[in-house]
Amino acid sequence: MLRILRASSLAVLLAAFDAACTRRHIAAPVPAPVPSTPTAAPAETAPLPSPAISTPPPQTPVPQPQPPSQPPPPSTAPRRSTPPGEPSNPPRLGDILTPEQERQYNSAIDQSLARTQTSLGAIAQRKLTKEQQGVVAQIQSFIQQAQTTRKSNLPAARSLAERADVLARDLAGSLR
Repeated sequence: MLRILRASSLAVLLAAFDAACTRRHIAAPVPAPVPSTPTAAPAETAPLPSPAISTPPPQTPVPQPQPPSQPPPPSTAPRRSTPPGEPSNPPRLGDILTPEQERQYNSAIDQSLARTQTSLGAIAQRKLTKEQQGVVAQIQSFIQQAQTTRKSNLPAARSLAERADVLARDLAGSLR
């Protein structure tokens, strides 16, 4: 029953939206005002008394075409307002880790970064080509990103640390 009600209300909304979008507003031409020049009256008729206040005939304004009104966007959820003194903490998307999982991730990150530093230390005194220097720069970038990301996203930080480790070991192995 609820599905039928939702489907029918959605159909009504779509039909109303479609009708509002396709309706054309055309300005009707305004007839030219009738000139109010007095015509020469025959001499035998007596002039009519003029009103105390003469007002010009009202002119009809030209209707301006208005764009179709947009329906307000559908409200998906009520917004909560936080007091001005309290910072709002938006919900984080991602894995919810147990303390044991956090310890495992931190341990894996530490091990990968330590191996990376060892590999970089082994090639530090070597003469490197431009391509190899580019790989070293990429490794250092991965190390920095892993350390920065570690505060907010442990799985991503572990992945970055492992990438740095793999690149550093490959580079060190190619120089032996």
